[in-house]
Amino acid sequence: MVIICHRATLCLGLLMFLGLLAGTARSQEQAAAPQDVRPAEPVVTVSKPLDESRGTPSAQSGGAPAAAGAGASGDYILSPGDVIEMIVYREQDLNIRSKIGKDGMVQLPLLGEVKLGGLSVRSASSLIRQKYNADYLVEPQIYLDVAAYNPRRFTIIGQVGRPGTYEFAGSEALGLLEAVGMAGGFTRIADRGHVLVKRREGDTVKTIKVNAKKLSETGIDRFEVAPGDVINVGESWY
Repeated sequence: MVIICHRATLCLGLLMFLGLLAGTARSQEQAAAPQDVRPAEPVVTVSKPLDESRGTPSAQSGGAPAAAGAGASGDYILSPGDVIEMIVYREQDLNIRSKIGKDGMVQLPLLGEVKLGGLSVRSASSLIRQKYNADYLVEPQIYLDVAAYNPRRFTIIGQVGRPGTYEFAGSEALGLLEAVGMAGGFTRIADRGHVLVKRREGDTVKTIKVNAKKLSETGIDRFEVAPGDVINVGESWY
């Protein structure tokens, strides 16, 4: 009876030892197996090279153009002397940079002369798209921007610190009070309540009376200076 128990104990110990060896072997095999390590998904994926100078897809890379007026405001009114840049998606031969003529016309590839002067950037882009779509391209994507603005000038005379002719950026509106500030401000005897602005519209010149005193006091009814305006600040008699 004692011999049987001794043998049973020995067998049990042997089985436990063999089980431990098998478990160790499996652990080593798992440790030796290569891990399936996959890189984390990128936060941002850039699929098209960008033209860093403009922040828009490069025309040479074939990237889709940005919406019209991405650089210039879509509401900006094109005028003679402005230089426009046009990019047609996947049609590099149609990409141009051209200056708007005095008559408002621009020479465009395939289309010939098209009048863009007097149109907003958004409207001009839509017009060009319609013309290409009608006869040459199917649903073309047009990017239109202002590469260079024609310098805007106004003249201010009378009771200001520095009468003369000044330029202002074509991409920004200029208020009357800002124009006076550019000319050194009103003099001590300036009649701020009666400022006359001469403005040419076509073949006629009209005179606009502006109460700059009211503009200064209330800050409302902003009066914007137009290119070619002649501003006359009179003298107060009392």
